[in-house]
Amino acid sequence: MDWNSLKDHQRFKDKKELDLHVRSFLYKRKAALSEGTIKVLTFIWRHAVKFPGVAFPKRVTIVKGTGLSESTVVRSLRCLVSEKLIEKVVTKKPNGRQGGNLLVFLPQPNLFLPSDDTPHDTPQKTETPRQDNPQAAKSTPETEKKQRKSSISKVVPFDASFLPSFIPASFIDTSLPFVGVEQVLPAWRTAQSSFKQWKLQHPVEHYMDKINETFRQAVFAYKKGMVRTELLRYFYGGLMEVFKQLVRKEGFEAGRGLIFYDWLEEMDS
Repeated sequence: MDWNSLKDHQRFKDKKELDLHVRSFLYKRKAALSEGTIKVLTFIWRHAVKFPGVAFPKRVTIVKGTGLSESTVVRSLRCLVSEKLIEKVVTKKPNGRQGGNLLVFLPQPNLFLPSDDTPHDTPQKTETPRQDNPQAAKSTPETEKKQRKSSISKVVPFDASFLPSFIPASFIDTSLPFVGVEQVLPAWRTAQSSFKQWKLQHPVEHYMDKINETFRQAVFAYKKGMVRTELLRYFYGGLMEVFKQLVRKEGFEAGRGLIFYDWLEEMDS
């Protein structure tokens, strides 16, 4: 392996920058990834440190390191490539023959992490009176959190423009009038969590009409006092039923038919 060529493929200046981009990707897309894909991603991530963002483990190494089957590893790598988190680069040996493959992490657009969910324009600090009691000057983390939240609310109203960009606009429009801006993200996390439980054929964005419809039905039932549980918990249960029916429908449409449908799993659920 030509070490100089590895540096040519490096997209990040250091590990800290690489971690930022990968964590941002996971915060947005983790709910849509399978458990196997996350294992493969974690393994590659750990092997992309010497040259930040460039890993070159062999397929058999990934299989042994993750405990997954070779077909699962191949499928997971294809998923990460399609998600535009990594790209596979084929290298050549000095004699012109094909060498090993590089797995190169790609910079992610629109970086977002939970810590970025507050405005960066904070009010200017003002001098506070000197306190003779050292204990009085100390504040607990909870107190500081409340003070920070209060100071932010005085600077600018907290509206939908502050919501993470990965939340579909149609879901924001559907949920915002009923739960308020602070509950839109937890509501969307509920939808993502439910979606992750099922092996559907398309990304979660493909099913937005069903998700929005289920949320409106959950709100109606909740407002009418037809359910005794929390709104988001009821919403989750409704989505589980909807996604179960969609899995069954997609199975029939793909030609699997009755022979391949798992009736035992249906009875156990």
